[in-house]
Amino acid sequence: MPAAQAPLPRSLEPLPDESLPGFLLRLTHRLDLTSHQLARRVTLIPPDDPHARVSAAHLLMMQPARLHAFAEVTRMTTADADALTLRSYADRYPALAQALVRPGSIPRPRRLSQPWLLMNLSRYCPACLAGDGTPIQAAHGGPWKRQWRLAVTFACLDHWTFLRSECPRCRLPALSGRSASPLALLPAANAPRLHPAQCRNWLDGSGRREVCGHRLDGAEPAAAALTPELADLQTVLLDLLGSDEPAELASQRFADLQVAISLIQAGWPVAAELAPAATRAILEAHLTPQQQDGHDPGPAVESAGSPPAAVWSAPPGDSIATAGLLFAAYHLLAQDSSGPRSALPQLLRNLPTRDDIRWGRTWHMLAHQASPSLRRRIDQVYRHRLSADWIRQGAPTLRASKANTTQKVFASTNTLTDLGIAPEHIPQCLPGSWLLATTLKDSERDLTSYRLRRVLPVHLVQAISEMNFLEAAAFLGIPTSWTTQSRLRIKPLDPRRDLKNGDLPATLRLLAQHVLGQEKVDYRARRMQFSRWSIDDMTWDELCRQRPPGRGRKPNEHTRECASAFVWSYFTGSEFALAPVFQPPMRPHDRTLSLDMPHLTKLRRWESKEPPVPASWLCTALEEHARQVIATISHAS
Repeated sequence: MPAAQAPLPRSLEPLPDESLPGFLLRLTHRLDLTSHQLARRVTLIPPDDPHARVSAAHLLMMQPARLHAFAEVTRMTTADADALTLRSYADRYPALAQALVRPGSIPRPRRLSQPWLLMNLSRYCPACLAGDGTPIQAAHGGPWKRQWRLAVTFACLDHWTFLRSECPRCRLPALSGRSASPLALLPAANAPRLHPAQCRNWLDGSGRREVCGHRLDGAEPAAAALTPELADLQTVLLDLLGSDEPAELASQRFADLQVAISLIQAGWPVAAELAPAATRAILEAHLTPQQQDGHDPGPAVESAGSPPAAVWSAPPGDSIATAGLLFAAYHLLAQDSSGPRSALPQLLRNLPTRDDIRWGRTWHMLAHQASPSLRRRIDQVYRHRLSADWIRQGAPTLRASKANTTQKVFASTNTLTDLGIAPEHIPQCLPGSWLLATTLKDSERDLTSYRLRRVLPVHLVQAISEMNFLEAAAFLGIPTSWTTQSRLRIKPLDPRRDLKNGDLPATLRLLAQHVLGQEKVDYRARRMQFSRWSIDDMTWDELCRQRPPGRGRKPNEHTRECASAFVWSYFTGSEFALAPVFQPPMRPHDRTLSLDMPHLTKLRRWESKEPPVPASWLCTALEEHARQVIATISHAS
């Protein structure tokens, strides 16, 4: 628990998209303090430790107690303080999720060295650092922005320029302190009277330690001019970080780009023509040394200061080279891999085998974070366009996994493609009535068999498409952790054990015929459209007014969360546990999934309607509200 501190006599309003270190640098300049002195005042380091460093982990997020104390001392709201960190991107940016999230626990910084997170350096735009001419920015400089810490940000669209990657004087990355220095939020924390735009890297070569001090808000030109096509790409990538597109899809698109960049770097120069001409010379300078080393596996050295140059899954340090690779990857993914002009088959033929250490986490990301469509495309190319001998020699095909081959998890069935049912018409979780119609015609005792209700939709999507089991589960919006981690919540059925008739194909055909008799609903579109949905205050008040007099206590916030999940599940055909109120960012960040279990127990009691029905009046009201939402959706479409 941070020690209590009195509010500062003066503070600053955070600038748009300003990062925590940038805010602290401007505030130290205003208060004429060193960064170390200010960090102690704002509770980022203990007050009694003169040698403490300000951890870079605070850039990822601040724990609730520290966040509250920081906000109070700096005279801002906790929301504004939290907005100085990168936490809000965690559900959209895979590298940040890797750094923060551990399944089954609350978010906390755990792995700071992520190649696609610039934790110990920052790109920058000189014009942004110079400020916008307002008195406060003229005095203390402009913002060091949060998005500059994400490796996918390579350009400033406000000033139409590539971001700079290093100080022109010392040639070290900005805000890195020194080469191979430990991760710290504020380099040169004890150096006095530095302007926020001055380089804070230490110069050690002169026999005495001094800070570089070069002003980074000068007019040094970029090494190349930003082109419209690269500006358009930067717009697309920034939109993914904050658009209305579902967070899961945005995360998959970033993961796809990272996988594609790994392929391009490992197979360079096969896909060189996909990169813009303005970036090729810089890309060549970055990638040629890797190719000269050959494809022999070697140790991947990963320092805190910069991504490892010998790992293909890491981006270049230079923003222009990064832009070229992102552009090439974006267009590689946009190509039809079965077309004659696709670069993917030729690229895959020129890759080293997947046991090369320089792949880093590429194949793990492909299997667990990338989109099902990319996994399927790469797998199809390996199986249909490349030689069997090459695959046996160690090609990184998904089907090479012994475990997956043994369990036949990846096998697609596509046995019901003749019925004309689209995968999006299959709900994530079968309604009990559908289960009764297809598997339990003489009994209603197992309508709450959540295993069947969860897994039969996955098998049905397999049967009506070319997807394998994992791809079908991902298509239905089922988290990858449910199908791949040690304790599987979703796994293929054993027909003899799990089905009354012991015949999975016959059961799926019955289920498909039942689907044909239902109104066509695009459940996938509904899940995406309502990925941040919950019952609003006005609607909740109206629902609570329907409580009969004398029927227990007024519903509390716990009940409201359950009500939101109940209605959302009703009109999206989805799992209670995957309701937005139980997922980040709507779920309180200090509550784990295990703490949601009482909610799920209550929801299943509501759904079962077994007497005595708890809160029967509320269940009736919620079902009516769900039907109203469905009517609104149908009318809008």
